[in-house]
Amino acid sequence: MASDAYMFGRSAGELQRLARQAALVEPETEELFRRSGITAGMHVLDIGSGAGDVAMMAARLVRPTGTVLGLERSADSVALATHRVAAAGNVAVHFEVADINTYEPSAPYDALVGRFVLPYLADPPGVLRRLAYHVRPGGVIAFMEFDVTRIESVPEAPLFHAVATWITRAFEGMGIDPALGSSLGALFRDAGLPHMTSFQKASCGPEGFYWLFAETARTLLPHIVRLGLATAEQVDIESLASRLRDEAVDRRLTVFSPRWVGAWTRLRKW
Repeated sequence: MASDAYMFGRSAGELQRLARQAALVEPETEELFRRSGITAGMHVLDIGSGAGDVAMMAARLVRPTGTVLGLERSADSVALATHRVAAAGNVAVHFEVADINTYEPSAPYDALVGRFVLPYLADPPGVLRRLAYHVRPGGVIAFMEFDVTRIESVPEAPLFHAVATWITRAFEGMGIDPALGSSLGALFRDAGLPHMTSFQKASCGPEGFYWLFAETARTLLPHIVRLGLATAEQVDIESLASRLRDEAVDRRLTVFSPRWVGAWTRLRKW
């Protein structure tokens, strides 16, 4: 990306959005980790931990003797994640403030994991190659990433199309690949990736996850306006979720989330 700064910021609202998004994709993330071979007793390195959801999930899988170290650039996020771990109890997770672009582990790990982090790094393939050196032979590398260019409604509807375009163009305007998830296999190719899965959530009716698009647009709003994609008045962020819901109900839409792609590999035993 053009800048190493996380484009969404670290506000309380953004952390809440991340928590809701984490709950939405938790079942598929846990399945990815289980299928990759993450199991009891492993020592796991989680990069881009945010509020700690992935690290805590991994910690539940490696209990009772395994551990997880979560890396995160934001001290505020580390403080929140640490507080959440303390409140949860019975999970061996520790968080450190670190720049993933340059971090060098001081000990080997059994697994390297991350979710929705690689597009925000200066050199995603380089980071994967460097950190893979610190994964033990026979260990696991497992990531889940996104492709927001796949947000759509069927049939196509004006407001959903506009919001999907704002989100995609905002990523592009920040120098971030909005479709990296669909290219995740290429990042793993040198490691001999044997497995990849992709999925999308579908939503219809009044109880759908329209908040996902509206809250993503909310945290991207400064970039949407700065890049001239829409004015704040056009976005009308406070009513956006309800307008998306109304459009979906009135037009009998099926709305699709971003494409989320999970990929994993096991390193060869020497």
